[in-house]
Amino acid sequence: MDKKTEEMIAIGVSYGLNCLPCMEYHKKKGIEAGLTEEQMQAAIRIAVMVKNGAAKKTKGYAEELFGEIGEEGCCPVGK
Repeated sequence: MDKKTEEMIAIGVSYGLNCLPCMEYHKKKGIEAGLTEEQMQAAIRIAVMVKNGAAKKTKGYAEELFGEIGEEGCCPVGK
């Protein structure tokens, strides 16, 4: 696998795992490997779709087990 592809995967996985230092590290490595901003953004967009799809499926399964969950959050934004 070439370095560009490796770093695109690493950027997407870093987002999927909510690892901020990983995203910073792999952005730097991606630039070194020759990735464009558009390519790195594409990796994030794909990760967002996968992560959102998994969250939706997991929520549906949890609602099958426990009943309606609702949409309110548990943690205030920015804290």
